[in-house]
Amino acid sequence: MRKHTLGAITVLAAVGLLAGCAGGPAAPGADPTDANGDFVVDGELIATADVFEKAKEEGTLVFYTGASEVSEKEVTDAFTELTGIPVEIVRLAPNKLQERILSENAAGKLGADLVRISGEDLIVALADEGVFQPTTLSDDISGALIDGAVFEDGLYVNSFDRVYSFGYNNQVIDAADAPKNWADLIDPAYAGQVGLVQVGAGGSTAALTRFQFDALGEQWMRDMAANKPRIFDSSANLTDALARGEISIGAVPIGTAYSAILEGAPITIAMPEEGAAAYPFYLGQTASTARSNAATVFVNWLLSSDGQTLAASIGDYPVNQNAPTPTIGDVELPPADSGFVARSTLEESLEHLQSDAALWMQIFDYTG
Repeated sequence: MRKHTLGAITVLAAVGLLAGCAGGPAAPGADPTDANGDFVVDGELIATADVFEKAKEEGTLVFYTGASEVSEKEVTDAFTELTGIPVEIVRLAPNKLQERILSENAAGKLGADLVRISGEDLIVALADEGVFQPTTLSDDISGALIDGAVFEDGLYVNSFDRVYSFGYNNQVIDAADAPKNWADLIDPAYAGQVGLVQVGAGGSTAALTRFQFDALGEQWMRDMAANKPRIFDSSANLTDALARGEISIGAVPIGTAYSAILEGAPITIAMPEEGAAAYPFYLGQTASTARSNAATVFVNWLLSSDGQTLAASIGDYPVNQNAPTPTIGDVELPPADSGFVARSTLEESLEHLQSDAALWMQIFDYTG
């Protein structure tokens, strides 16, 4: 794995920074339609005039998501400002979200029009239960996506790759004394100060666990367990505890940490030399939606260079090839092909999922 010396990133910013990022999403309030009434942004066709007009008449979209509520609100606010289509967010940790979706779907009462979730086992199980229907992508959008972003003929897509690193509370730990690499976290000086999310929380922790076993080794994991970390049920809970200083260091997705920083959390994000784990957030529209036109517009916009530029502005790796490299504040992250981010295919993730989880739970003596 290639080595990087980016160190750590501390962001001093107001919440409004996202809107002011260079190359950011389309200006809110601007007319998104062309002379034919088609919804076009930055030269990409999002929806034809008839689909867009129907979409605006269908009412509020309900968006079930396992991603950070703060970052998702940035997305839905931008979409609503651009299109006039309201979006209601329902946010749960991915494993809890899947349970709710399966329960509602079995009862014929699924409340979601759209679902975004991480975890290869979770998305495959939802697809197998008939939760999704294919979404038609415009030629402009489908042609701009990276290879492998569309699954099962459009039943669901990869909407971005989030990266899992770690951060520390900069009001508790001075920068000069702060950990810089994964290897630093097993130092006995940090005993009892590190937070981890349990392996079964979703695709994020599954991807992180695979990266840690592969890049850092089983002995590193055992040394981490010997340091008595605090185990959390979700990255949101861990990030809150890190911001409050209840833990000094926490393994956390970069996008989640950055959203917390923009809310005033005293967190510095590490950019470890060993790299970081990348994991997809899958997106699909539900088979039961009564707002299929609006859902189709949302998916196409989210995958457009406009929507993916917004994802990149909070540290997520875009799936649209026309979108920029991710940034955290004014710091550009390494390119996707630099070797910094470790990715697994859906098949590789499923292959290691159960064995990785079983070994993690044994090492950390975790029973849930």
